[in-house]
Amino acid sequence: MTEYSPYIFLGMGAALSVLGFFLKRLKEEIDVVKAKNQRIEINQARNHERLANMDKVLEDRRHDIKKLFERLK
Repeated sequence: MTEYSPYIFLGMGAALSVLGFFLKRLKEEIDVVKAKNQRIEINQARNHERLANMDKVLEDRRHDIKKLFERLK
């Protein structure tokens, strides 16, 4: 059986520590991006509802204006 040098274990430990550090940092960045994406989706849904409501109001006004012009004729 071959014996491993303690430096190999030290190197592997250091490599795993560095890998863990970068994985943790990437996870934090992903969490920030997810939060921003969620806010954007909520804002888009809100804007869609506002536009749908405005479209309905404008259509109602259009019908009202048509009725007024018909009465004037």
